[in-house]
Amino acid sequence: MRQRGSSAIDQLRRRGRLFARDLRLGHLGTGRRWPPYVRSAAITLVLALATALVVAQNFLPNRLNLHAGDVSSQDVVSQRSVRYESQTRREEARTAAAAQVPDQFDGSVSSQQRQAIDSLATKVADLRASSSSGPDRSASLSLLEPQLSDAQRQYLLQADEGTVATIFKSAGDILQQLESNGIKADTLNSARDSAQTRATALHLDATGTSTVATLVRAHLKVNYLQAETELKQQQARDAIPAVFVTIGQGQTIIRYGDQVTPFQLEEAQAVGLLAPTTDWARILAVFMLVIILFAVALGYLGQFRPAILRDPRQLATLGGLMLVLLVVAKVVVPLNPNAQYMVPMAAVSMLVAALMDTGLGIIVALAVGLLTGIIADNVLPLTLVGFLGGAIGSIYVHRLERLGQWVTAGILVAAAQFVTLVSLSLIERHQSLDEILAIGTLALVNGLVSALIAAGLLPFLGEITRVITPMKLLELMTPNNPLLKRLMVSAPGTYNHSIVAANLAETAAEAVGANPVLARVGCYFHDIGKIRRPHFFVENQADIGNIHENLSPTTSSDILNAHVTEGVELLKQYHFPTAIREIVQQHQGTTVKRYFYRQALEQGLDVREDDFRYPGPRPRSKEAAIVMIADTIEASARTLKDRSTEGIRDHVHRMIQGFIRDGQLDECDLSFRDLHLVEEAMSNMVVSIYHARIEYPAAVQQETAKAGEAVDTTGGGHDGTLDAEDKTIPLPRPAARPRPSTS
Repeated sequence: MRQRGSSAIDQLRRRGRLFARDLRLGHLGTGRRWPPYVRSAAITLVLALATALVVAQNFLPNRLNLHAGDVSSQDVVSQRSVRYESQTRREEARTAAAAQVPDQFDGSVSSQQRQAIDSLATKVADLRASSSSGPDRSASLSLLEPQLSDAQRQYLLQADEGTVATIFKSAGDILQQLESNGIKADTLNSARDSAQTRATALHLDATGTSTVATLVRAHLKVNYLQAETELKQQQARDAIPAVFVTIGQGQTIIRYGDQVTPFQLEEAQAVGLLAPTTDWARILAVFMLVIILFAVALGYLGQFRPAILRDPRQLATLGGLMLVLLVVAKVVVPLNPNAQYMVPMAAVSMLVAALMDTGLGIIVALAVGLLTGIIADNVLPLTLVGFLGGAIGSIYVHRLERLGQWVTAGILVAAAQFVTLVSLSLIERHQSLDEILAIGTLALVNGLVSALIAAGLLPFLGEITRVITPMKLLELMTPNNPLLKRLMVSAPGTYNHSIVAANLAETAAEAVGANPVLARVGCYFHDIGKIRRPHFFVENQADIGNIHENLSPTTSSDILNAHVTEGVELLKQYHFPTAIREIVQQHQGTTVKRYFYRQALEQGLDVREDDFRYPGPRPRSKEAAIVMIADTIEASARTLKDRSTEGIRDHVHRMIQGFIRDGQLDECDLSFRDLHLVEEAMSNMVVSIYHARIEYPAAVQQETAKAGEAVDTTGGGHDGTLDAEDKTIPLPRPAARPRPSTS
């Protein structure tokens, strides 16, 4: 019962692992894997949308929720530079100008009212001189000035002429003074009170004082010209020109604890921090621009580097680098107006060039510069700085072979950015020379920092993308490599064969534009699996004889198969890059071990040709195919009897044609033109290695070795043992020598 339960649990675990694998590899419900281009398209779409959202965030409505009079709970900093027309400042200036316009009063009112008092004085004098009775004269005076009381009328009719004249003159003077100061409707009562105060100051008797005050109050009149005043104020307001305000990037608009003013709110809105609505037009423009940039990059990859399009890791790394840089720009740019010149734009393009392709690095340099410029609201300078600096860095870092060359790359990028930024600033002349040199220095430092960042991230990203870098290759091919030392000690014949084959592979790779260092390193380790059983391969047998004579053909075939699988396992144990492991796995393709196949047929065994093929896969890269060809040509060339130039060239040609007929090169990117170049390069190299030598006299006659056919010198299919109709080239086998006695 426990066994059945344990079995069920194991089965569930196995199914869980399979489900996780299917999910990771993109399997659907039918169990079929997503096509590479579908996965690449999905990754590209996600990265393009993420990139556009990061850039377009500048144009989204702001998070701030402030009103005039509120106390700010944070510092509000402008994320971009802007110059705008300030309505708040202009309205303040218009109000100030209108306030400076003096009130307009009617000056004729003062004269008219003074004349009215003077006319009343004349009439009072006439009444005083008339012969009418007192009541009649008082009644007539009441009709002339109703505001006067009975006591005041009697006072004017009975007082001496000097006093009456003083009263009317004083009333006229006070009236004229008050009217000259201007009287509005809302200041009339104040003027009347002032009349009383001024009348008291005349030092008349009480009745005389009250009479003067009454006469002035009775004749006070509003002389304010409201319409004319408003017209002049409007003219003053209209004369104020537009007021422009400049806000610098990184400038603090509202400080923590400040009471927010209308002008501060206007500034925040001008820089997009209080946008009332989403700026859909600019957001759409950003999305269109990002789509165009990604389309250019994808078009370039589809035309020149389709392998990258099929690799989700490289696509994700490409988009991820751009996305990380833009996020860094979003964080750094608001810190300081000059911080935008410290965004390491060139680092991304140099990493792309070093990991993937130089042309792609140049395209990325343009994209990164343009998008960073949009984020910083400084499009032209940052686009030029990012593009020119990144382009120069991308061109230089292609296949760097020494760490010190990154320093040179940094100097070149720094110089390009400095010259670009300073030149552009001098052309625009928006800054002083000191400011130009200051930002130029930042660009200079940025170039050096970008190179250091790229150099530091390159090994890490190489592991993620499974792209082997030139520096990693150089590290693997050093003589101190532990695995290479093991090969040299355990299988010296194989080691020597690998070194010579590497020379052939490197020359051929250079001829067809493949990676020559990768081809060389692949050749160094292509037979590394032979160190497990070195004496089962003829180049390491020395004087022990042919071990395979005592083995069945199928067992010998399995041993040769094992040198491929065990080589891949060894490379995994030593953490070799995937590219090297793939070359080792593919360097034999699915070729036939013809010697053992014919031997099995001669022994009457029921076998098929496919039973003696290597498990493969066939080479899928230029470098793997070149290693396969170099492996076979180097091994078989050792057995050539005709080592003339024509003989060697004919031999190399037949070897390559054999691979073509067998379909071993169908899955790699080598064209017929490339194969012709490979054939030419390897032929020249083999001719140089196996050139004719002078025959020295008195040579010692050596014992002729026992003739025979070698057993798959390198473990390859085309090792010189072709079919009879292909002009078989026999490989000599060293004669067995007796082992020394151990007794």
